[in-house]
Amino acid sequence: QSRLRVGLESAYCSLTTVVNQPLPASGDPAPDSLGVDARWVTLVGCGAAAAIGLAIAAHVYLSMLNHGHAFTRMLAWQVGSWCFWALAAAFVLRLGSRLSIESSIAGRRGRAIRVALIGAALCGAHTIVTAQLTVWFQPFLPLPAPTFSEAFGGQIASTLLGDLLVFGLLLAAGSAIGARYRTRALERREARLEVELARAQLEALRLEIHPHFLFNTLNSIAALIRVKDNPRALEVLLGLSELMRATVDGPRDHLVPLSTEIDFVRRYVDLQRERFADRLDIRWDIDEGALAVPVPTLLLQPLVENAIRHGAAPQPGRCEMTISARLAGKRLHLSVSDAGAGLPAGFDIARDAGTGLRNSASRLKQLYGDQASLEV
Repeated sequence: QSRLRVGLESAYCSLTTVVNQPLPASGDPAPDSLGVDARWVTLVGCGAAAAIGLAIAAHVYLSMLNHGHAFTRMLAWQVGSWCFWALAAAFVLRLGSRLSIESSIAGRRGRAIRVALIGAALCGAHTIVTAQLTVWFQPFLPLPAPTFSEAFGGQIASTLLGDLLVFGLLLAAGSAIGARYRTRALERREARLEVELARAQLEALRLEIHPHFLFNTLNSIAALIRVKDNPRALEVLLGLSELMRATVDGPRDHLVPLSTEIDFVRRYVDLQRERFADRLDIRWDIDEGALAVPVPTLLLQPLVENAIRHGAAPQPGRCEMTISARLAGKRLHLSVSDAGAGLPAGFDIARDAGTGLRNSASRLKQLYGDQASLEV
């Protein structure tokens, strides 16, 4: 007896996902990405620092034109001071970008405390740097050069409000950039998921009305009519109608509760059991706590369909199939196993799987990235 994971005969169809934590594919920008390019920010910041430093140095020099100060010393002092914020800008923008990420109240409180501490540290560091530059460049010669402590005390009064303003503006800009970047990333991912969902629905519809499936179901109905079991024939016909209607008119959301998926698969299995009569035994092992967990729409049916087609159908005897769902911490484990004919030797899901399994694997990758796995 061969054991597989994921939906073929003798198959142990194992699907693992993270509960309520959809993730994008690895090639997609993550929804919590910051959208800040440190190199460009630093280059732009240095240019801005040079422009601001030039403007302030020119203003101070012209206002003290008769004092004998050197413009080059003032310019170097101001540009050097503002370059501190140019070098810190990328870090502060990334910090601000994280502020727009949703979190719990405790998480927001802790984040606000960290931001306040970082802001205080940066403002203090800038004051120290500016004081040291004052000692080095002595921008107000021929006045006596101040000591470091004198320069530090003077800079606290003159730069504190400006530093707080710059830090606040960078935080706000980073928050706006991060929110816009994540919105665009989520929109791109959503567009791709819409295409994948449409493909999945079409594939599911094709599987449900596949000629073999449809003909087998209609033959079962005809057999019931021949033996004059009209109530049962009507029940099967209504079941077929409900299944096809559920496929066409089902929810268009990417995620539905597991209970919805289970209900859909039960309809499908009930119709298949009419064909196999007592040859197909279905055992449901569903954790009640897992029924409310969101799962990708139309995920289980291709796995069950493969297990029936490649497991129960080829063998003449009885075939037992188990469909289970278990919660293990924050992870949901879905499995479809059967004791049927088994997979052919050398089976490879990437090479040999049908459209249904490949589509399921693709959607799992789009929704959960490396947090989900599909094994046969």
